Amino acid sequence: MKKFLMIVGVIFLLLIGLVEAVLPRIGSGALDVAIRNALKTDTVEVNARTFPACLMLFGRIGNIDVTAENGMLGNLRASKLTLHGEGVQMPPDVLMNHNFAVSGADVMTLEGVVTADDLADFLNHEIKEIEDAKVAITKEQVIVDAKTKIMGRSADVHLEGVFFVEDNKIALRLTNVKVKKIFFGRDLTANFFERIDLYDFNRLNMPVELDEAVHEDGQVLLKASRHPGKTYGDGRKPEKKGDKA
Repeated sequence: MKKFLMIVGVIFLLLIGLVEAVLPRIGSGALDVAIRNALKTDTVEVNARTFPACLMLFGRIGNIDVTAENGMLGNLRASKLTLHGEGVQMPPDVLMNHNFAVSGADVMTLEGVVTADDLADFLNHEIKEIEDAKVAITKEQVIVDAKTKIMGRSADVHLEGVFFVEDNKIALRLTNVKVKKIFFGRDLTANFFERIDLYDFNRLNMPVELDEAVHEDGQVLLKASRHPGKTYGDGRKPEKKGDKA
């Protein structure tokens, strides 16, 4: 009898060891797919750890670290995104349906790098008044030289501005707008832009608030973190009546 119990115990321990070895890989793989879908990128590295590993089946993860390249924040590309979470709670269907969301966490930080090329791509595709934009980012400001049309006539436009955070949104506040050589060679100052909204972090399916945007040479660093009381319930906003599935 003792021998039988010993064998059963060994088998039980082996099963536990197998589960602890396999489940984290399966969980990380499922999260990898979910995050790829959410960020619309194929370059993602996910490392998820929890003990016991079976808690992953209920959406609980002790620690998670994610690195993604060329991920999309709405229509704004971020050359690099890094996410760190501790005591993370996700809806259980995340692993099965690959629909990434985080409903709560003890600690969560998100950092994103938006380069001058990323911003130029956004301006060229999302701002109808701008085309062929060339962007430079310094520690003090953003400088944009582009083409525009005013009253049907093509002109060069020079923009200067700064990244800023307001109401959990990242935007570009323009401090100087000058339209060049549109009327008889004269330069005009135009106020057809005051700010350009880039991304609303309330759209993220995770409990973080945008803290700051730090200008660096050639890029801006976006920093967000968990604030007490920030939650979307299951991490996903409920559909409004009339919304299509």
